[in-house]
Amino acid sequence: MLITPQAVAAYKTLMMEPKEHGLDFPPLSEVFRPSEQAIAKHILFQQYVDLIKKPLPKIMFYIMDSMYPQAHAADGNLGYCVTIATKKVEPS
Repeated sequence: MLITPQAVAAYKTLMMEPKEHGLDFPPLSEVFRPSEQAIAKHILFQQYVDLIKKPLPKIMFYIMDSMYPQAHAADGNLGYCVTIATKKVEPS
């Protein structure tokens, strides 16, 4: 699947400002906090989907590649240097 720069920009806008586009989940900035340690992308994706309780195409999640630092996680997989915010995130 080829993803154009325009598609990446559109996904990024939707993930950063979902409410402005009629989507019922919190923006990434309310869910993630910077961290020194990376969490593997596949683990973080599942935690995020479980938290927002909405199906989400994994491709939309990977726009985070351009937003957050990446490093190898404890399991050896590439991950994002973020953690899930400790407060409960409620869909609006």
